[in-house]
Amino acid sequence: MPRRSWTLILVPPRPGAKTRQLTVSTRSLAAVATVLLAIVAGAATWTGQTSSLAASRADRLRESQLAVLALRDSVDALHLAVAHDSLLPPRGMILPVSGEITSSFSGSRLHPILRYFRAHLGTDIAAPYGTKIVAPAAAKVKSVGWNLGYGLTVELEHTGGVVTRFGHCKTVIVRAGDQVLEGETIGTVGSSGLATGPHVHFEVIVKGQQVDPVNFVAASRSAAATDRSTGQEH
Repeated sequence: MPRRSWTLILVPPRPGAKTRQLTVSTRSLAAVATVLLAIVAGAATWTGQTSSLAASRADRLRESQLAVLALRDSVDALHLAVAHDSLLPPRGMILPVSGEITSSFSGSRLHPILRYFRAHLGTDIAAPYGTKIVAPAAAKVKSVGWNLGYGLTVELEHTGGVVTRFGHCKTVIVRAGDQVLEGETIGTVGSSGLATGPHVHFEVIVKGQQVDPVNFVAASRSAAATDRSTGQEH
């Protein structure tokens, strides 16, 4: 059986150029057609896979966006809870050291060194050198530094606009910005600054105003006891 073939005449674009003929067998044309069909089919499959992958990625992106929105709602709720708690003063405060109160909160007191009367806006609690000073409630360390009168001083910032101050320290083991828990050691008793012996000058400052530390601690412990008895939480 004679082979079938196709003759292709190639006409060059330039006038006067020699025309060429190319004979191609039917079998060769069939092979080329088969290859072209395979390429087209592969391209179609790849396009479908690409579309499927794009759809899958879009689904995952939507899920991630929903997760981010849910997380943001949770964070906002936590912020509201913290803001609410920050309006409440600390409950169940304790004294920073166990010792004898040698000088109480007073509007006028004869200073033992300066020898003139002036307000004593804290409570002096005597204790041996090196006795641990503890945080009366959970707080953030507001500042640590030297004060001419109070000597080495620590200030803690509590909730509800309450700040506690501890003067005449011997050593301090916390830094500004630290978070401390109730009962955690912040320093030791000394007599730095204007002091006649080892003690802690303990102040409680509520929204910028000094109050009697002993009365404030007693009130906070009473409030905590009331909360426990009524089952209320803050």
